[in-house]
This record gives sequence, structure tokens and C-alpha cells, in this order.
Amino acid sequence: MLLPQLLLFCVVGVTTTVVDFAMFNLLTRSAVAWRRIPANTVSVATAMLWSFWANWLVVFQPAGHKWLGRAGRFLVTTTFSAFVLQNVILFLTTYVWKRPANLAPASVRKLCPSCRLADDAVTRNCGIFAGTSFSSMRRRQDGRTLDPPRQ
Repeated sequence: MLLPQLLLFCVVGVTTTVVDFAMFNLLTRSAVAWRRIPANTVSVATAMLWSFWANWLVVFQPAGHKWLGRAGRFLVTTTFSAFVLQNVILFLTTYVWKRPANLAPASVRKLCPSCRLADDAVTRNCGIFAGTSFSSMRRRQDGRTLDPPRQ
């Protein structure tokens, strides 16, 4: 992978995370008030579509019809990690093991006294951060989710 392609890949990864967290927070804020699991499912699906489209068309720029096989591998690997693992972790940190999420607001206030984040926003994002981190590590164990086109 060439350096410009690697930089584009990193930019797409960062924007994918922003899309995921932004969509999740828009759907779970009090004005909309979706429950966390459905909101996460929609935000992950939106982020997955963005990630695939941006990586494929901007980063890797494929030629021909071989993209269908790679799209299938991407979908299988990402679907399990994002929809199953991430939602299980979000469920556990929301309803079962609440301690990490309950400690998060105090930790944020201690680390960043000038930050003015609502406790609810911090606890909501604690679960999604844990789920996103775990599912990302799991995808790395499965190998790259998108292979660069072979020359």
C-alpha cells in the first residue's frame, strides 16, 4: 500500500468513526430518544456503508467486477463484529455491567476539568466506545476487511 493510499485509508477510518458516533448520538439524544441497541444498529449500518463506499471508490479504486467477492468478505467480517459483538457489549455495559459506564463521567471530569459533557452523553458513549474498540480488534484478528486490489 502506497503512502497516499494509506493516508486516505486512515482518513476514511476516522470519518467512519465520526459517522458512527454522530449517528448514534443523534438517535439517542433526548429529543429522539431511541434505545441504544437499535440506534447502534442504524449507526453501524450507516458507517459500514460509508466505509465500504469510501474505501472502495476513493482509496482502492477497483476495476472490473472482482469487487463483488471482496464486498462479500467485507460484509461477513464486518457484520458479525459490528452487529453482533458490538451490540452484545453495548447491552452488557448498558444493562448488566454498569460500573464502567457509571465511572466514566467522573473520569472525564477528572481528566478534563474544562470539558462540559453531560453525564448521560458520557455513559452512552462509554458503551459504544467499548463495543467499537472490541469489534475493531476482532476484525483485525480476522485479517484485513478490505484487501487492496491486486495488480
